[in-house]
Amino acid sequence: METNLAERFAGLLKVLANPIRLKILALCVSKERTSRELREELKISKPLLIAHLRKLVDAGLLEYRAELDEERMIVRKYYKTKPFEIYINPETLREILENLKLNK
Repeated sequence: METNLAERFAGLLKVLANPIRLKILALCVSKERTSRELREELKISKPLLIAHLRKLVDAGLLEYRAELDEERMIVRKYYKTKPFEIYINPETLREILENLKLNK
């Protein structure tokens, strides 16, 4: 596993620890959503939504496809939750400890 396994898990947990980001993942799990749909559902500003979307995409938890809206001449993004599972069990913790020992 990666040498900074502890940082990777901590980073994922930090991304998931935000209620708005959890709601975004929940909204996008069964169907694709545009940023407009998400903003309207969550009642948050566009800049705040973009910041949350970026963190979810960077963490590998959310993906999107871009489509040109020829009528309005804009690119529309459709977001969908990527399948993921996170396991932190005693074996994972042992691997983190082993990586810490190797990095000393």
